[in-house]
Amino acid sequence: MFTQFYNQSIRRMVVAFGGIFNQIKISRATSSGTEYIEVPLAYAPKEKYKVRIAGDPYFQNPMQITLPRMAFEITGFAYDPTRKRNSIQRNVVRDTQTSAVKYTFAEVPYNIDFGLYVYTRNMDDGLQIIEQILPYFAPEFVATVNFDDVNTKVDVPIYLNSMSSEEDYEGDFQSRRSIIFTLNFTMKSYIFGNVRSYNEIRKTTAKIYDFNYFENYTPGSTATSGASAMDSRVFVGISGPSGASS
Repeated sequence: MFTQFYNQSIRRMVVAFGGIFNQIKISRATSSGTEYIEVPLAYAPKEKYKVRIAGDPYFQNPMQITLPRMAFEITGFAYDPTRKRNSIQRNVVRDTQTSAVKYTFAEVPYNIDFGLYVYTRNMDDGLQIIEQILPYFAPEFVATVNFDDVNTKVDVPIYLNSMSSEEDYEGDFQSRRSIIFTLNFTMKSYIFGNVRSYNEIRKTTAKIYDFNYFENYTPGSTATSGASAMDSRVFVGISGPSGASS
């Protein structure tokens, strides 16, 4: 029943989700004009960055984490029975280079929850990032994902469920201030099974019988001269139970 396969369905969903937010920039006014800073994005848990930010509150470590920064992670999986199709249905595609036909059985719908975290040192940077995200989710954003050779250009809606913010600004004036925005998303995606293949059917053989001709046929007799050519051909081509022609 179970065979080894890996078509990277979940990995492609993670890449698709992260690709939505990997080119966000903020602007800052400088003496020479406006400076644009691209916000780094990484796959990492929220607590990991919180510990890293608070690890050097007095700015003594030259390798201190740079803000602003963004991170995301998978927070949960849930089966979605409302989008389930018949399991024996197939998605079929023909390989244009060969005669092989590839197919997979019906996909299994899953809702995958993501958490997106925005870390900034001041509120203006955080608001710039948030304003570049919220307008595209009303409440969903549709991403197109190529899962495998059979399931290409699959539209996957991503819903923004909630957003919250927290400000860590306790201690003396030398302590580092950090603002964290948390956005929770749900991706209504699919998990696909193993990709199978078979050769394309290019030739078929069929036998056609004229039942009107055989109504008066007596076993052991031969075709008469009055029979039509078509009837004679059909008569000769009949195979008996043992496989031999009559």
